[in-house]
Amino acid sequence: MELEDPFRKRARASGVAGGSLAGDPDRLSSLPYCLLHTIMSLLKARQAVQTCVLSTRWRHLWRSVPCLDIDFDEFNNKAPPSDGNLVCLSSGDDSSISDNDTSDSDSDSWQPHPKYFTKYKDWEDFEDFAVTLMSRCNIAQLDLFQLHIDRIRAPVFSNRLAAGWLRRAMKYCTPDRASKLGLSSGSWRLKRLHLCHVLLDDHFVKRVSSVCRSLEDLELDHCSCEIQSITSDSLKTLVLKNCGWRSLSEIISLTLKTLVIDGGSNTDACVLVILAPALAYLHLAVNVYKFRGGVSLNEVPSIAKAFIHLRHHKYNYNRSKLEGDQFKLLCSISNSTIFKLSGVGTRVLGKEPRFQEFKNLRSLLLDRCDLRDDFKTLVFFLRGSPILEKLTLQRCEFPECSSKKKRMPIRNSFSSSELRGLDLLCENLKVEIIYNDGHGPHHIRLLQRVSVNLSKNNIKLTKVN
Repeated sequence: MELEDPFRKRARASGVAGGSLAGDPDRLSSLPYCLLHTIMSLLKARQAVQTCVLSTRWRHLWRSVPCLDIDFDEFNNKAPPSDGNLVCLSSGDDSSISDNDTSDSDSDSWQPHPKYFTKYKDWEDFEDFAVTLMSRCNIAQLDLFQLHIDRIRAPVFSNRLAAGWLRRAMKYCTPDRASKLGLSSGSWRLKRLHLCHVLLDDHFVKRVSSVCRSLEDLELDHCSCEIQSITSDSLKTLVLKNCGWRSLSEIISLTLKTLVIDGGSNTDACVLVILAPALAYLHLAVNVYKFRGGVSLNEVPSIAKAFIHLRHHKYNYNRSKLEGDQFKLLCSISNSTIFKLSGVGTRVLGKEPRFQEFKNLRSLLLDRCDLRDDFKTLVFFLRGSPILEKLTLQRCEFPECSSKKKRMPIRNSFSSSELRGLDLLCENLKVEIIYNDGHGPHHIRLLQRVSVNLSKNNIKLTKVN
């Protein structure tokens, strides 16, 4: 005898039919389509498609959802591996296969070495789902399209496969194809595109530039990019996280307001030129040896908030244009009101630092910076920041105490005229020192050698582990 579903039994006992009170309408399904689409946009793609079984009205709703998030994480089978869960990856070099494995010349009895297989049955399911979904949904009419692949769990060639899916989907929904479907030739309304672990080239950029004319938000995460130039007349936000570039030479956009370059590499020794006159926020956090050609910021007068982290800048190997003198890079963000500088050494200003005015700077944070050059880097910012209100020194390296007299700071190398000017600028400045080693009061005395107006009442000490 077939057991009755407990939910159905309780529903009939309480007068509930089909998940709603007897005689009452299905309130969720009675919502207008715009609200249902908004609700479904919060779901991952697989969950959104599964809503088709709820009722007749829901059967085709997923086809017109405005936001599509295809995520490999939805296909995470943790079942133990079996023969049915193996997918052939490659038939390459078999030199590591033992003689016992290859002694039988009969192809029917030959078994490939386990290294040629992966146990991701879930990848097969994900591939079938993604290809089918991207062929049935009109990407041209989406507001947001996301394709996320976990490169740890996916096969080694998954980024190329994903690139093929994306290329065919975009080709299917070109403006000419859209017009045949009864859509206008300029009907692409895609505004946000997020890709993770996808292989991209210049053809992808040209395709996006030609058909995605309303694209405002582009995010690439752990993508392998054979792209030389990123240009756009519509982008407002560009996020590049841990992407591998071969020869990225320019980012040009008259509309770009937010630019994030976090990690990754640019293997060829070409300078990355950024031309974005409307840029308001910059986040640049790179390893100086992985961007050996350097970064050049041109015409960014609108920048208000900037964060620059140059990893390994403190080391001097003369292998990158991003190590050593970065005076021009710092001057390019001189209009910012909030600035965070992280990881730089004493050579960041060059041998003879020049004067640069930071007329709008109100908050300055120096994080893990080397200040053992008698605070020359710090004084550079203080002298040029007439309205600076907050200074934070976070885990920076301070000059050491004099060996003759314990806890007495070394004498500052700046002239008396420079110090008198700093006294006026630092009169109302609030300072916070965040440190994990050293002697806190010693840090305060060192700063007061820079300016006598740095009152103890305006200096906050915070010790962290």
